[in-house]
Amino acid sequence: MNRGLLVGRAVCQHRARSEVVGRALAQHRACIELPVKHFARATYSTTPTGRFVLPEKYANMIRSALQRFVPRYQGPAIGLSIYTSCTAHPDFDAFWLTQCRMPHTFQTWFSTTTLYVWLAMVRLRASPHAKHYMQGLIDAFFRDAEAKMRASGVTSGRIVNDTLKDLVSSFKGTVMSLDEGFATSDAVLAAAVWRNLVPEDEAVLQVDAVVRFVREQLSMLDACEMEDVLAGRFQFRSVMSVDDGKAGDKAGEKVGDEDTKLSG
Repeated sequence: MNRGLLVGRAVCQHRARSEVVGRALAQHRACIELPVKHFARATYSTTPTGRFVLPEKYANMIRSALQRFVPRYQGPAIGLSIYTSCTAHPDFDAFWLTQCRMPHTFQTWFSTTTLYVWLAMVRLRASPHAKHYMQGLIDAFFRDAEAKMRASGVTSGRIVNDTLKDLVSSFKGTVMSLDEGFATSDAVLAAAVWRNLVPEDEAVLQVDAVVRFVREQLSMLDACEMEDVLAGRFQFRSVMSVDDGKAGDKAGEKVGDEDTKLSG
């Protein structure tokens, strides 16, 4: 009987100690989780609420310290949004394959898509975080290229890696050529288009159309807000819909010739 009472008292004491320990652990967890909740808030307040509130000065310091890392983590998502808009052009079959008479191959897709990616890269250079956004765009482009290679039946990892290395070299060369043409003249830009995109001797009119398309679309992107560009809220026109300025030039030449005759 006495032994049973002793066991009962020991059990009660153990339960009481367990409740005390449980309350202590709960208070300890609350003390640990409390700063996390305040750090997760969008704004910080110094108004006393009975709990710990991070002072505004230190909150601003933390914001400024973390702000540097935000573009790096946003880069992949922003790059994918921009790349989605770059691949939404309607010209692959109608213009590049039909009018330019280019073969329907993976290399043709890669070369023509490089042009649209480059157009977006030119606009992104105006952003203070262009390095992260452009890297995200390029990564999305090459992930898509790798996926297309594997979908076509290439299963060897070595072949895929070697092909990607060649594509990187080709991409860099095309970008440098287009940059040079963009910064100098239409003649240099036309030469870059002919070497890297439309290597056909008889595609003179098509090369001229691409040059006018590049100039027009760069103006379109320049008129877009950077927020819209980062969100992929832009759309490239068709190369075939670009206005031809030759008719206006010929009309101007005719008017000039008539004025010269009248003055003579």
